[in-house]
Amino acid sequence: MLLGILVYGYATGVFSSRKLERASYDSVAFRFIAANDHPDHDTIASFRRRFLKEIEALFVQVLLLAREMGVLKMERLRSTARRSTPTPAVTARCLMNTPARSKRNCRLRSPI
Repeated sequence: MLLGILVYGYATGVFSSRKLERASYDSVAFRFIAANDHPDHDTIASFRRRFLKEIEALFVQVLLLAREMGVLKMERLRSTARRSTPTPAVTARCLMNTPARSKRNCRLRSPI
């Protein structure tokens, strides 16, 4: 359940564990994924910290699958060093390791 909440949260632009917890009360989609349970933000944060490498690897696979299905296009990352289309691994690392206020530099765009 926690993994589902994290993956859906990242896919919809919700990164903060407190916002994910709040979404489990407010959003029908998050409530469905959480089976109408409401995990505490500390639980979400500790789960993310504990399994960061595994979650990152899974998220790369999700991004590759979405790109292969044609439901995702990755935009360029804003960077002074290089302006190129990121690989799914770079995007996953950016999303997983960047503070929430800087995540706008890790944008994904859905063509739908």
